[in-house]
This record gives sequence, C-alpha cells and structure tokens, in this order.
Amino acid sequence: MDMNLVLNAIKAEMKPSMGCTEPVAIALAVSRTCELLTQPAEKLDMVISSNIFKNAYSVQIPNTGTCGIELACVLGMLLSKPGNTMEICAGIKPEHVEQAKKLVADGFVNVKVLKSSQFYIECTATNATETANTITVDSHDNLVFSKKNDEVLVDNYTTEYATSEEKEEGGFDVTQHTFREFYDWANEIDVADLQFIKEAIDMNMEIAKIGLEKKYAFGVGPSIQNMISKGMMSNDVVNAVRSIPAAAADFRMWGGNGSVMTFCGSGNQGISATLPMAVFAEKMGIPEEKLLRAEFMAMLMIMYMKKHVGRLSPVCGAMVAGTGSAAGMTYMLGGTYEQIDGAVQNMMGSVAGIFCDGAKGGCAVKVSACAGEAVYAAMYAMDGSIIPVTDGINSTKAEDTAKNLAKLSHEALDGLDMKVIEIMQTKK
Repeated sequence: MDMNLVLNAIKAEMKPSMGCTEPVAIALAVSRTCELLTQPAEKLDMVISSNIFKNAYSVQIPNTGTCGIELACVLGMLLSKPGNTMEICAGIKPEHVEQAKKLVADGFVNVKVLKSSQFYIECTATNATETANTITVDSHDNLVFSKKNDEVLVDNYTTEYATSEEKEEGGFDVTQHTFREFYDWANEIDVADLQFIKEAIDMNMEIAKIGLEKKYAFGVGPSIQNMISKGMMSNDVVNAVRSIPAAAADFRMWGGNGSVMTFCGSGNQGISATLPMAVFAEKMGIPEEKLLRAEFMAMLMIMYMKKHVGRLSPVCGAMVAGTGSAAGMTYMLGGTYEQIDGAVQNMMGSVAGIFCDGAKGGCAVKVSACAGEAVYAAMYAMDGSIIPVTDGINSTKAEDTAKNLAKLSHEALDGLDMKVIEIMQTKK
C-alpha cells in the first residue's frame, strides 16, 4: 500500500475549526453564497438537514456569548469575504453580534429543516437585483454547487458527487481495508511522517489547558480536577484521561475563542481522537513514537467506522472516536492484534448506545465518559476480558461489529434526529 495515499487521507480529515463545526459550516456556507453578490444580501433562505439543525441549535457560537442557527447565518453574511475557512468565527466583533441579532429579529433568515441525516446545507441569498445559491454536502466545507441568477458557476452535485471524499483522498477508500492492515501499517510506517499528528495533539492540548483554568460550559474537566484535589476521586490514569479531553470540549462548546484540530468533520471527535491517547501515554510512560503509531492506527479505524456510521449520525461521535482510542491504548500497552480487536469489541459492547442529542455544553460529559471507558476497554482486553460474539451487536471481527452499529444508526435510529429537534423546540 502506498503510505502517501493513506497519510493524505488522514490529513484530509484534519482541519482547524473555531467553534462547533455545524454553526460554523452554516456561517461558511452563507459567506460563500454572499461572495457571489455585488450588493449586500437582503434575505437568506436556508435548507439544512436535521442533523445540522440538531447540532447547531443549542451550542454557543464563538465570540458571541449566545447560540442560534439564524444568528450563525447572518454572521456568515456579515463576515463574507474570499478565503474564509472553518475559522470564520475568529472575525466576529461585538458590533457584528448586535447587527446580526437585529436582522434575525427582523426576519432576515428563513430556515427549513429536511427530514434527513445526510449532511446538507443549501443557502439562497437575494437582494433587489441578484440571487445566489449554493449547496454544501457530505462535509462541512464541501461546496458542490453554486449559481448566480441563471448562471451555474459550479456543478458537482450529481448522484455520486464529483468531489466525493474518495476522490479528495486521492483514491484511498478506507472501507476496503481491514483493522489488521491498519495495525500492520502502524508498525511499518516511518514515524517521521506522523509529525502532523503530534501537531494536532499539541493544538488540542493548548485548548484543554485553557479549559482547565476555570469552568466553561458544564465545566466537566475542572470539576473532575476539583474532586481529585478534595480526595473525592482518585488521582489515576482514568480520571486524567477523562478530565483533560473534557476540558477541551468544555471550552470549545462554550464558544471559546480558540481553534481545535477537527477529525472527520468534528471538533469533539478531534479532541477524542487525540487527547485521551496522549494523556494515557504521558501517565503510562509510553514513548512518543509508540503514541504516534497508535494514533495513526486509531485514526484509520475511526475513519472506517465513520464511513459506515455517517459523518453526522444519531450515534455520538465521541463514542466512535473513543473506540479508536481504546484500540490505540491497547497498542501502546503492547497488545496483540487480537487484544486490540477485543478493545474495540469492549467499547462497542458497552457504550455504543450513546446517541447524539445535539451539540451543547454537556457534550463534554460524553467526551469524558467515552475517554474513560476507552481506558477500561483497553485494560480489560489486555487482561483477557473481551465481550464475546454471542453478545448483542458484537460480531466475530471488529469491522463487522462497526457495521452492525451502522445498521442500527441508519435503520433503527433514523427518526431520532427529528424527535430530538421536536423536544428541543417544545420543552419549557
């Protein structure tokens, strides 16, 4: 296998983002649409999939102190300029927030929700003489269609999408390979080629350090640290692995002014794919080279699972990333491939039922829970305790168990997103 293709595939799934990626993706889509107009937009019409709506509804937008899908839309319009990325919210100023709130109150934005978990954002921006329309699908910055008035500028919106992730990844399809191959590649790859992973770890660790300074959002990370200092929780590897990623998620979901390295389109997945293994390695005295090899293997496993489960899904992304972390921790402990497979089985057989009820401050609790469970899953596997194939969704191979989870996500939980949205909008 050409390792350059594999490395490029992983790198394609890693992008810096400030704030929760769904409201950011909405703002970016509006920004790109409004770029097409010569005069400011006077109205925005949005069509977004249910999973986008669910994840953008309650989470705070960076530099605003508040949340709101319509607010994210208007801010995208106010900040529109060529070259914007998933860090668009870094440019938000107090005057933008005040102006945006007024426009929202005046009915500037209309939002329609599709009963679909497909990643879909469609934006139509109009003024007295112009209309611009764009469509973003599959991933947060993957614009596949744009039109100004009657002129089509970009049209890759086909049944297969000409800008599909497989083509972006240079022809590498992670689902055509096995976890055993990922393990073998991790042993063989030149660790010098994995320094980009170390950079991602460092980037996310800086956010975690800020998140530990005080309580942001739910304040899970500092709360665990406080309980440790009071003797109410033990100062062990599990609680270290739980608290530090949680602190990063606390700050991020609070709308903190700082970027994290996302993975597979999600900041919390990026945190959960990097920090639990990094903290585990530090506490267990694991050399950096072994950590980076473990991260490499785990990221491929996470990509495999996400390809089956979906970029956005009713299943919690921190759980999927935590499953990769469990495999990586087992690798770092010197586990055999069979034990690594067992760690994945242990995670799937225990926390796979965590569903996503939207992005919000409380997501740090799920990040913390899955990170801690990853340690247990790895240690159980190293001790020979592995959930058997006779249990629930567990199959003979970890890959098949992941496919069973995907089957539940697509077929059994297909109505979950709309039900979550209904609860969000009707609760008192």
